[in-house]
Amino acid sequence: MTHILIVYGTTDGHTRKIAQVLAEDLRAHLCSVDLLDAAGKLNRLSPEGYDAVIVAASVHIGSYQSGVKRWVRTHAEVLNQMPTAFLSVCLAVLEKRPGAQREIRAIMLRFLRDCAWRPTVMKLVPGAVLYTQYPWLKRWMMRRIVAKAGGGTDTTRDYEYTDWNDLRDFVGQFAKRLPVHDAMAGGIL
Repeated sequence: MTHILIVYGTTDGHTRKIAQVLAEDLRAHLCSVDLLDAAGKLNRLSPEGYDAVIVAASVHIGSYQSGVKRWVRTHAEVLNQMPTAFLSVCLAVLEKRPGAQREIRAIMLRFLRDCAWRPTVMKLVPGAVLYTQYPWLKRWMMRRIVAKAGGGTDTTRDYEYTDWNDLRDFVGQFAKRLPVHDAMAGGIL
């Protein structure tokens, strides 16, 4: 059985939901999956012993969660020796202006350069706006940001922009790249 570690960073909880969906879908592909919140108690868990690693983090104010940055930087040497994926969760993906798309890519590339990590696969994933969970100031600021990107501005409800089918397709493609282990013999088929 292929063993996969999913490390995630979340601010409002949506990236955790994405990581959980990734884990569920990988298990459907007969993989063993462990989830690790980079800000949690197990943040020192090493990627050694896993066959692949997926890292998911969300962009907030031009940067990813510090726990994810720390974890990737600490383990970059090991990560660069194995199949890995990086999912950048960001609402700016909704914005169609070329300048916005360049900015998103620059944030992602700066993170990877600063951490010295070269993931096998990278994917931009639209996130969510959870107006009903935000304090009033954040709700007001997010409404302005989302309006600029062309998203929903009714602050009495939440908006989820993640394309779950696209995410599942990504999981299927990533799983096809991984070695298949024979649980009985302990070797690669």
